[in-house]
Amino acid sequence: MVGPTVSLSTLNRADGSATYKCPATGYNILGAVNGPIELPARRAELKPEEATVEVFVKPGTTTAGVGEKYVESILRSVLGQIVLGREKGFARRGVVLTLNIVGGEKVQRGDSYLTILPALLHASLLAMISASIPLAMTFSAVLLGVTKSGEILRDPSPSVAKTAVSLHALAISSKNHLLFNESEGRFDFDTWELVRERALSICQGEASADGDVAMSEGANTASVNAFIRENVEDQIYSDYAHKLDSI
Repeated sequence: MVGPTVSLSTLNRADGSATYKCPATGYNILGAVNGPIELPARRAELKPEEATVEVFVKPGTTTAGVGEKYVESILRSVLGQIVLGREKGFARRGVVLTLNIVGGEKVQRGDSYLTILPALLHASLLAMISASIPLAMTFSAVLLGVTKSGEILRDPSPSVAKTAVSLHALAISSKNHLLFNESEGRFDFDTWELVRERALSICQGEASADGDVAMSEGANTASVNAFIRENVEDQIYSDYAHKLDSI
């Protein structure tokens, strides 16, 4: 399976930005973060002692609808758990994240938004890191579909997702905690437990007897968390290469 592609700090006028493209689902997300910034004092949700996380999802050239608002609420909840909003200079201010869906099959009214959720989550995280927003932890996400025969498919395309008996979007924190879970369709607890175990293996890798994290999903494929970490490390090395060369 061809892995996703990532690029950090792609925009010049944002505090942080990132692109995330998943070949399996075809979605290409451009995320931009500005923060901490002043928010209008009239906002009812403005927090007196910490930062307020605002999320906006833009579906290409069309206006946002009910589906985008639903996804925005999910992203706001997940990011609100990891952003250290009580850091100095963040109180009563905002962290504004804008996500543009610049490629991939358009989610039609009535279709499941779970197919695009992992890509949006990854783009959000990478843009936050690019903007140097203080985070309590990182995470990795995956979409899994269960077929009629009980097979668990990783990152099914939108057309394949429509034929699945159930869909599951999960996010695993860097501390191996289930940070987010959203499911659709018909399934029992045993099926969900198999999905959770598969998601943990894909996102974090499989822990060996000595406590080390092994490769998962095949010998040549690293965990999603390792993939994100390596891309961030590569970007940091690129940004500070001139300083390293002078040492």
